[in-house]
Amino acid sequence: MRCSARWLSLLLLLALPVHAGEILGGRFKTVPETLYVNQAFEIHFELEVTFGSEVEDVRVTGFPNNPDLITVGRLENAEGSRVTRGTQTFTMHRFIAKARCHQPIDRVFRPQVHCMLVERRSAGFFSHWQSFPKQKQLEPFTLRVRPLPEAGRPDNFSGAIGNFNLEGKLSQNTVQPGDIITLSLELSGEGWLGDQAAMPAPPDSPYFKRYPPKELLREATHLKSEQVFIPQSTNATEIAATRFSFFNPATGKYEESVAGPFRLTFGVTQDAAVTEEVRVIDTAYPKTSVTHAQIITREQVDQTLRHSVPLLVAGGGVLVAFFVFFLLVGTHKVLAAGVGLLILVGSLATGYRLHSKTALSTRHLTRRAEVRFA
Repeated sequence: MRCSARWLSLLLLLALPVHAGEILGGRFKTVPETLYVNQAFEIHFELEVTFGSEVEDVRVTGFPNNPDLITVGRLENAEGSRVTRGTQTFTMHRFIAKARCHQPIDRVFRPQVHCMLVERRSAGFFSHWQSFPKQKQLEPFTLRVRPLPEAGRPDNFSGAIGNFNLEGKLSQNTVQPGDIITLSLELSGEGWLGDQAAMPAPPDSPYFKRYPPKELLREATHLKSEQVFIPQSTNATEIAATRFSFFNPATGKYEESVAGPFRLTFGVTQDAAVTEEVRVIDTAYPKTSVTHAQIITREQVDQTLRHSVPLLVAGGGVLVAFFVFFLLVGTHKVLAAGVGLLILVGSLATGYRLHSKTALSTRHLTRRAEVRFA
């Protein structure tokens, strides 16, 4: 009886209607709120759904998609969160897309979202995922993009919008007329440089011969270039400053980043100074080297010969001993060993005696010399 009641409860539970999750609401907003033409910005999309529900295949209609008006990138998932508003708890899904408007606009859009709502379903001990197609009218979205102001627009403004910094340096600052100088410039920052943005260059100067700039790097917000200058005279003491103008949407004003001016100093280079110094020393103050002749006395020769005789006697005896040994070893091994050893010992003893006499003679002469000079 109890078993039947349990099965009946399970059947009633499975027979209950399944209510799918719902899209509770959604909205668009721009970051930042104040926008200008060609300014890079982000579109944030927030979608509220039943707590625990996921969304797939998100598609938005009723949103500006004219490429001549606006360029919008792909909606990328951002980190979602659990939100409690009053007594209701729901899941907030967030999406972000990068965008840029090409024309001024002030218009209200009423977008609609279409997606697949995915929920986890449980039936007894088992669970599975179910998908339901959903659509929802979102809150009205106002897109307001201002034109760039005419007041204060520089003549060299190229259309860059954002915040940028221009830096430059010379390959050398101490030069001579005719030297090759390389000016390296780097422009970087955040925002939009423009489709045809070019690295600025210093104004022309009659004191320099200059070559066209060479572009080394081109990225969305990063440029690098090099340009060669050759000073024609000592009047070329400065390469003029390089200026880059841009519109800063954070301040709502045109701003300018300046690199330079780059000052030059004319003087003798290190290599030239060294060469000149060597030349002056060689011509004005020639060095004369005095070589002292080495004098060898007869006594030094006699002493060297006396020290060499014992070594020659001992070495000759060793050679004779080895010769006799190898001559007799084939027929008389014992005799060969005895005769060779006798010759070897005799020669070494003779050499030692001669060496001892030479040392005694040398010490005697030394004592005589010491007594004589005392």
